[in-house]
Amino acid sequence: MIRRLWSILLLALAAWALAQDNPVTVRIESFIVDVITTEGGVRQEHFVRATTARPGQVVEYRVFVTNQGATTLPAGTVVITGPIPPGTVYLDLSATPTSERLLTEFTVDGNTFMEAPVLVTAADGSRRAAAPTEYTAIRWTLLFGLEPGQEEVLFYRVTVQ
Repeated sequence: MIRRLWSILLLALAAWALAQDNPVTVRIESFIVDVITTEGGVRQEHFVRATTARPGQVVEYRVFVTNQGATTLPAGTVVITGPIPPGTVYLDLSATPTSERLLTEFTVDGNTFMEAPVLVTAADGSRRAAAPTEYTAIRWTLLFGLEPGQEEVLFYRVTVQ
C-alpha cells in the first residue's frame, strides 16, 4: 500500500519540479513513526524507513528542497506542494509550520490554498472550518532567498486508513 502511495507522492512532486523553469530539486523520504514508552514513562519517537504501512500507522514525509543553481532564488519564488496520498489522512499540526521563513497552506480541493483553518462553503452558502482530515495537499512557500546549494527540509505526517 505505501509503495503505491509513495509512487503517487513522488510522481506529483517530480512533475512539479520538472514543470518549473528553475534549478530546484526535490527529494522525499518516508518513515513509519513508532512511539515507544520507556520504563520511566517517557515517550520517544523512533523512525523506520517506510517500505509498507498498515492501517493506523503514521507515516512522516520529509521533503528536501535544494537549489542546484548558481544564483539565489528570490523569496516567494520557491513553492512546494506535498499531496496527501489517497488512503491516508493528514495528521493535524504535523506539517512544518508557518514562520518568518515559511508560509504553510492547505487545500481541500487542490485549487484553493489557505492557512489553517481552511474555510469551505457548504451548499447552503454557510462557511465552516474544514477538518484537517479533509485536507488533500499542503503547500509551502519559502519566504527567504534560497542560496545556491542550500537545502530546506519540510515535513508532514499522515495516518494510513
